[in-house]
Amino acid sequence: MLPMLYNVSTILKEHTGASREYDVDDDVQIDGETHSLHGHVRLDRTPRGVLVRAALRGTVQAPCSRCLRPATLPIDLAIEEEFVPTIDVISGARIETLEGEEDAYRISARHELDLREPVRQYWAMAMPMAPLCREDCAGLCPACGSEMNPEHACAQPPLDERWAKLARLNEG
Repeated sequence: MLPMLYNVSTILKEHTGASREYDVDDDVQIDGETHSLHGHVRLDRTPRGVLVRAALRGTVQAPCSRCLRPATLPIDLAIEEEFVPTIDVISGARIETLEGEEDAYRISARHELDLREPVRQYWAMAMPMAPLCREDCAGLCPACGSEMNPEHACAQPPLDERWAKLARLNEG
């Protein structure tokens, strides 16, 4: 089976409330990079289709926004989306898209539910805007550009005369 692809033909034939559960341990491609995802997926039959609830966890490598060191960050995804079928599983007739459902996730004509697109979208939303290698990262020295670790010693450049009065406020 392809990662994040589920055949839902049997659950579509069942009554509302029927469910399936799957453990996930898959590699997925997100923005050209391969990421390992681990977690749990639950599929519930609804009157319109299949409700997907997934709790997935992965990691991503990103540069720290303060010091530019590589950082490994956890990514947690809590997906809850309803997928609607394109073909009736019993009759084989095409199911017309209702008004307001144009952007709904669709179950393919082969009755396959593909989680890769929702995973990609939720992943993008879960990415931190300013990733940090550690919470107390001091970043880079604005004067010399080296990392501001506890041993950092930098000969401060002379203070710009235009800022001298502001510097004196900090002294008092």
